[in-house]
Amino acid sequence: MILPLDGPSALRALRVYRRTGQALPQARIDLPVPDPSPQRRWTERLVPLDLLALPCAPSEEHPLHVLSPTAIGRPQASFVRAHVLGKLPEGSFVDLDNGLVIPCPELLYLRMASHLSPEAHALLAYELAGTYARDPEDPRLGTSVFGVPPVTSVERIRSYLARYGRRNGTALCAHNLASARDNAWSPMEALIALFALLPPSEQGYGLGQISLNVRHETSEDLVLLGARASRVPDIEIVGTHVGFNYDGSQHLNLEAILESARTGKDAEKIMREVREKSRDDILRNRELMAMGRLILPVTSADLFAPGGLDAVMLEAALAREEVDGISAADVRNLVETKSYAEPRQQLIWSLLPWRPGVSHARRVLEAMPWRKPGVRYSLRW
Repeated sequence: MILPLDGPSALRALRVYRRTGQALPQARIDLPVPDPSPQRRWTERLVPLDLLALPCAPSEEHPLHVLSPTAIGRPQASFVRAHVLGKLPEGSFVDLDNGLVIPCPELLYLRMASHLSPEAHALLAYELAGTYARDPEDPRLGTSVFGVPPVTSVERIRSYLARYGRRNGTALCAHNLASARDNAWSPMEALIALFALLPPSEQGYGLGQISLNVRHETSEDLVLLGARASRVPDIEIVGTHVGFNYDGSQHLNLEAILESARTGKDAEKIMREVREKSRDDILRNRELMAMGRLILPVTSADLFAPGGLDAVMLEAALAREEVDGISAADVRNLVETKSYAEPRQQLIWSLLPWRPGVSHARRVLEAMPWRKPGVRYSLRW
């Protein structure tokens, strides 16, 4: 069987593959013709549900997205939504060696532009060029995996778009890509980076260029006194001394403490690990300050609270004003002006991993005056 996937189906397959920890195959091929061999025709039973994280067989309501190089080669089945792609840059597909063929990550990013809002599309670039992968079955609420190899880079996507040429969707892809950066380590880190980068006209804070997870060496004097040899801030504003660290639930794992108290299992060990992690975060902040870097800790509570990210970004702007002499007036105006603050908060909530995010995303999409009638963006991405 040869099953070339498109869009959402291909993204599912890629996320399943990345969860294995394997690097994506480097070899690139051209788009093959779909082939159900040794079967004579396409049926639902041919679809490898486990490789696509599908709980049930695809249907007309929830179809499988498939590509073909010719109209005559398209699978004829009610559960398939087939698209014909003609001339493409050479080597635009990846064979996953399990019967599935997907667009290379650069083409996949382009193909997903019509399925995602601009902000969710930019976050997809962070994921593809980062070291995490969202849950294939439930990207919004499911558990991500971390420490996996990136499958592309922002520059490789940009280069592919140039090779693809001025066709439908490339300008939008390039625009969304401008707000993405390489080497994000988590979805929440990517979200903070996105809003720091986005200009005010697109509901961002416009703090300037950023870098992600750059390692900095600690002073040898401090290392001799027990400090770590290096530290890695999550986000830094380029040309300043200011940045952000996202401290997720694992940085103060109260759930683990509650679970150990309930079960009585390894309670002392869990408490010791939580204390050590909390202490290491304090040491991290001090060691970064000793390097002259003001790295503001950000928690999930900051992201979910009304105006929470506004406060964090204003604090960063004020710190930058004090240390680097860059005026905080623009950011102060953004957070104090209701006409900016309210839609921005709606957008932030729409991208967070919680159930109300879907309804917030729906409201954000309804407010897009340029959205084409009939276009349905995924609210789960």
